[in-house]
Amino acid sequence: MIRICLIAAVLVFSFGCAQKGASGPTVNDVVEGRLIYLTYGCVGCHGVSGGGGMGKPILDDQWIFGSDDATLFKLIRGDVPKQTMPNVIGKALTDDQIRKVILYVRHIYAGDPAKIAWTLPPAVSEEQLKAAVSGGGDPIAAGKTLFLSACVQCHGPEGKGDGPASVALDPKPRNLTDAARMATVSDRFKYELISRGGIAVGKSPQMPAFPLNRDDINNIIAYVDTLSKGAGVQTSSQTQGGAVPTSDKL
Repeated sequence: MIRICLIAAVLVFSFGCAQKGASGPTVNDVVEGRLIYLTYGCVGCHGVSGGGGMGKPILDDQWIFGSDDATLFKLIRGDVPKQTMPNVIGKALTDDQIRKVILYVRHIYAGDPAKIAWTLPPAVSEEQLKAAVSGGGDPIAAGKTLFLSACVQCHGPEGKGDGPASVALDPKPRNLTDAARMATVSDRFKYELISRGGIAVGKSPQMPAFPLNRDDINNIIAYVDTLSKGAGVQTSSQTQGGAVPTSDKL
């Protein structure tokens, strides 16, 4: 009788653990967190890969207000006194979306493992993360996702050069819908401008370099082309200006 009770107890405990695991963070949660991070403007300050830019890196173990989940949630929401991070993005996100962004931040953490004081998210492959911005194989759709995450702060949601950061910039960001002007810009130039930044191609140093891979840059070019040529434009490798680089490094 005692043995039967013990077996029953083990089964109940195991079932409970399985249920808890089933309701915990999933791979899809981390992938969705990356997509939210890319599409809600986080990269404008923290960088495409989390390495920082106008804002601090989120890869390291240097935390000003604390590294626990509750504190990060408040930071993203904009509820921490004296924080410099704007709350406009956090106020637009649901609690579930913020939770997923935090999972993605945990995934890319590259600081001291001894300082990890949170539950690690499930392992996610690079292929799964790339799927978040693949656009289902459509380069224009994928490029739009990246553009809306990395470029809108200066160029605006429609590419007219009227993003929120443009007010303080001189010269003003390029109007990417200007068909006459954009017709004179080759894809090779666009590639070098995005990958190396404005100063590398004799343009404004206010245009930063973006550490993206070749496919991501080509996808952005494909989408940018639609802003001045219409949605029926060909993919970037087929448009005028010659073939874009076939290497990630110029």
